[in-house]
Order: sequence, then C-alpha cells, then structure tokens
Amino acid sequence: MANAKRNMRDPTKKRREEHINGKEKCQNVNRLSVILSVHYEQTIKKVLKQIEKLRPMEIVLVVDGCPDQSAKKILTHSSCPLTALVYPFPLGDDVWRAIGAKEATGDVWLFLDADHVVAANDMQSFVRSCYRGADIALRKSMTTLRQASMEPDTILLAKTFLNNLVSRHELGTSSMYDLPFAMTRQAASVIGVQHLVVPAVAHAIALHNQLRVVPSHSIASAKLTRKRVPQRKNKPSVKQTILGDHLEAMDYVMSLK
Repeated sequence: MANAKRNMRDPTKKRREEHINGKEKCQNVNRLSVILSVHYEQTIKKVLKQIEKLRPMEIVLVVDGCPDQSAKKILTHSSCPLTALVYPFPLGDDVWRAIGAKEATGDVWLFLDADHVVAANDMQSFVRSCYRGADIALRKSMTTLRQASMEPDTILLAKTFLNNLVSRHELGTSSMYDLPFAMTRQAASVIGVQHLVVPAVAHAIALHNQLRVVPSHSIASAKLTRKRVPQRKNKPSVKQTILGDHLEAMDYVMSLK
C-alpha cells in the first residue's frame, strides 16, 4: 500500500514541475535574477533546490548574521551562478532588498526569503507576470479583514488603507512587504533601488508613478510561517516597524496631494 501511494505522488510532482516550460526556462537563463535573504542555514538547501528548477541566470545571496561555519555551508549548496554578500551582523529586516538589487544584473528580479521554502512553479508565477507585461507582481491577497472571531489585524488595515489612498482598491492587502514578489529592472529604476529598504514607501512610489502593479499569485500563508529568533530587548517589534513604515508611505502620498 505504501509503495502504491509513492507511485501515485510522483506523477503529480512531475506535472507541477512541467508548469515551467522550456520557453520560460530559456527566458530565465537570460533574464532572471533571484535575490535571496539568508539568516539561517536550516532551509537553504531546500530553497536553492527549488530555485535551481527555474534555471535563473544568477542567484544573489545576502547573508547576514550567520555564524562563519553556516555561511560556508550555504555557499556550497548551489549549482547556479551565485553572488554572495556576507555580513557578520544583522542588517535589519529589509535592507537586504536594496543590497541585492544593486548587485542583480537581470532585467526581472525575484525576491525571496530563504526561511520559506516555496515551490518552483509558485515562484515562476510571479516571474511569468513580469514577462507578460507587469512591472511588479505581488502575492495575491488571501486574507479578509473582517472575521467573526477577531478584530481586523492592524498591519492588514495599514496595507489596505495605503492601496485605497492611491485608488488601487483591487489590490486589497497585497503589498511589496509580502514575499515572494517579482519586479522588473525598469520598475526599480523608477522607484529608486534605495527605497526598497522601506517596502511600503517603494510600494507607494510604484503606485503613484502608475507602474503596472498586479496581484499575481496566491500562496497560503501557512506555507510561509517560520520560527523567529527571540526579540532583543528595546528593539521595536516587526509589527511596530511595519506600521511605522506604512505611516511614512502614507505621509509620502499625502505630501504629493
């Protein structure tokens, strides 16, 4: 019975990989840069295995806060062209985005977090949207703001309010904060690579400049959960940081009006 179940699973895996066709892999080889944030080595092997199925032209790793031995192990995992930027200290939650973008040479960039293992065909969905004309391809919103058992999450409210502020109601809670997402080099030049450090501000600049920002593909949030290291004393929580960044983005939009 166990053998029968294994035989039934293999064809499904094969069909999922075939979602990335030969033409797309050829485009990836010539156009795609994968920009990857790495904090721990536990999942990096699985993540790189999925990335390699895309056949990208390069992988840009931004490694921060890893012990020396962990960094060495990370660098031995990939068979794709790889650029590694290793920092022995934590950079902050989103600084890696700007650092990686400055090194990327492709004309489509896929941003990922190595703490989350995402299937290759899910990654390709974001890249595909950019190949088809999108400037920025975001995770499609799957969360409703109103639930019978709880108050609306303040971060979701902030994301929704920012989208509504620039009349992009259809984006819902989709945001450049949520990984993975893809964008073109041209879009980054309009936004300014330095603004990727604050994703909410980058998001607001993109919408203000009427870039084609689309909710491309949905990934269940349960697949993206991770264990976080204990918060250091006196350090703002991730939630506080995100809310503060959205206030900065809202101030940017209101100043234009």
